[in-house]
Amino acid sequence: MKGATFPTLLASIAGASNINFPFPYNSTTPVPFQASVETSIIEEARFKASLFRPSIDLLDGDISDAGWGEGPPRANMTAVAKHWSKNYDWNKAQDEINGEFSHFAVTIPGTSGYKHPVSLHFVHERSDADEAIPLLLLHGWPSTHREWSKVIDPLRSPTNSSTQAFHIVAPDLPGFGFSPSPTYSGLNAREMGAAMHQLMILLGYDKYGIVGTDLGWTVGHTLAHQVPDSVIGFFSDFWLILPNATDLERRAQNQTTEEETLYIDSAQDFITNHANHLALHSQSPLAIGQAVADTPVGFAGWVWHIVHWFNDGYEYALDELITNTLLLWIPGPFGNIRAYRELIPSLSNLPYVNVPTAGSVWGLSNSPLATFAYLQLTPRSFIERVANVTFYNRHEHGGHFPAQTEPEIWIKDVQDFFGGLVH
Repeated sequence: MKGATFPTLLASIAGASNINFPFPYNSTTPVPFQASVETSIIEEARFKASLFRPSIDLLDGDISDAGWGEGPPRANMTAVAKHWSKNYDWNKAQDEINGEFSHFAVTIPGTSGYKHPVSLHFVHERSDADEAIPLLLLHGWPSTHREWSKVIDPLRSPTNSSTQAFHIVAPDLPGFGFSPSPTYSGLNAREMGAAMHQLMILLGYDKYGIVGTDLGWTVGHTLAHQVPDSVIGFFSDFWLILPNATDLERRAQNQTTEEETLYIDSAQDFITNHANHLALHSQSPLAIGQAVADTPVGFAGWVWHIVHWFNDGYEYALDELITNTLLLWIPGPFGNIRAYRELIPSLSNLPYVNVPTAGSVWGLSNSPLATFAYLQLTPRSFIERVANVTFYNRHEHGGHFPAQTEPEIWIKDVQDFFGGLVH
């Protein structure tokens, strides 16, 4: 690595703090925040990238690993390691993060069911529009607040003055990005939602909308159920409503509609053959967290394997992949991986949400796995089992991260839904 001897590197690594960046833990009111990651952890990642040992290539890999079924191929991972160790510039990425939005931090003292502090980093961008709606954006894994980087400004300040505008609050979930990880178990969907509600109240928003995706969907859904008088509406672009026994029986007897059949078959294939990260993160988060904490490039491969199936053909630049990986790796991946153990159980017992709800569903027709094409095209009737659906829009393309892959269309869905609630 440039300009560092091995003993100097080891000394710098040994001095790294627990989360590897300063955080104002004692502030119970929001204060400005600037990311300032310790050089030692960045040097450690670069050094380990230079030592990355790729796996072998099977000679029939075009068959055995079709669609990256087993993981990113050797050539892809070798390219990541080489770029990371020789060319990647974290300081440039950090300057971009600090410069693009207004960042803040706060520590929530605790909730009624979780007595421990919840420390949060968040973006807060107020609109100049008089009728702007406060909007809480909740990301999932493997994302951070940066999942919303393409949509925050257009939502805050739309080009058409007659279009609905929003005050944006976009936190990093605990253990993600610059929000420190929980140090106690029990921060489940209900308690995490309660902490997010306290955040909105601290910011002066006693009535607000929620947008949730992936793990953030479970938090947002639960929060909308908890404090319906405070929630204007709930919007999600991800609805993993698994088929029940009746659905499967109807499917077996060819009594389902074409839309239901395609969705049920895709969901069944996903749960049976491709949901290994759900099981591993939920059942053995410490084991996998320790493994990937020791290899940043290996963690990038774990992340890349999953998003490759779900991004509907969107091609990540190596800098983008590495930055997104670092935002989960710098504070320690165990914290964000373990979020599955706390949040996934709520999927089997989602409460009914009475507030107006939007289902914006996005197909995966460009996924390398053909069966994924219909995985996220959840039928409206399925969503209506758990929510008061007043808006439903189906998109054949866009995948799991439409705020990144199709930001203009995604923004219009958000504006149309919430604008229709207040006008």
